[in-house]
Amino acid sequence: MQKRWLGALLGVLCLIPAAAQARKQGELVYGFDQVWNAALRMVRVDLRYPVTDRDPEAGYLLFDYVDHGKRYAGSIELVRTERDRRPAIKAVVQVQGMPAYVEQMLLERLGRKLRDEYGEPLAPIKPDEKPPAEKPPENAPEDGSAPAESPES
Repeated sequence: MQKRWLGALLGVLCLIPAAAQARKQGELVYGFDQVWNAALRMVRVDLRYPVTDRDPEAGYLLFDYVDHGKRYAGSIELVRTERDRRPAIKAVVQVQGMPAYVEQMLLERLGRKLRDEYGEPLAPIKPDEKPPAEKPPENAPEDGSAPAESPES
């Protein structure tokens, strides 16, 4: 008798759809401001999804993903990191109740938007190469001293 109950319980549990708790993440080798602005424009302007909350300092954007008239809670989280000695952003996309391919599509679309608007990301720094330094002003002497003032005419 107990085996029947156990079998019936397992059968019922298999029929209950699992809640989608998927999330996709990827690394973007662009500056934080570039990724933040592109993500916000993608959600608000390109996709026309309502933004429900946002905080650029904390690096998150909450929105309603709309599919066939239904709304699903979505989020994009941006985390500052480093890749190949260059600043990078880890982007985490999550849409509650939707399959993982929706999140992957949003992440890929964000990557394309960044490339279209800002160009290809910077090439990685080679291990034997120094990170790029700021260029000195054109009239700066090579010894690093202050530039000589030009006489006023």
